[in-house]
Amino acid sequence: MPADWPPLKLYLRESGRQSFPVADLVYMQAVANYSWLNWMDGKRMLMPRTLKYYTPKLPSDWFIRLHRNCVVNRRYIERLERTETGGVVHLSTGDHLPVSRRRWSTVRRQLVSIMPHLN
Repeated sequence: MPADWPPLKLYLRESGRQSFPVADLVYMQAVANYSWLNWMDGKRMLMPRTLKYYTPKLPSDWFIRLHRNCVVNRRYIERLERTETGGVVHLSTGDHLPVSRRRWSTVRRQLVSIMPHLN
């Protein structure tokens, strides 16, 4: 992954405005009008913005939408698993994220094209 993508600039109440490398963002999950940002070092941040606000700030070829409330960094995906409700993505961090039934075929196609071992 190229490291020249601009960092994500976030305002944190405790420390003010800070920049975070996009490559370290593992996934984002929406909860109402807030978003949980989950980082590689295990840090989680609850931010007062929706996924719709953050998604355009991320490189579209690095991130993939799994569900209406979840966007994940492809770099951290280890495997896919099909279930009755859609599917599950297993991440290298140990997390498991649901894939909606509607997005399953698109997600699978996009991931298999760049990661043949998922097939």
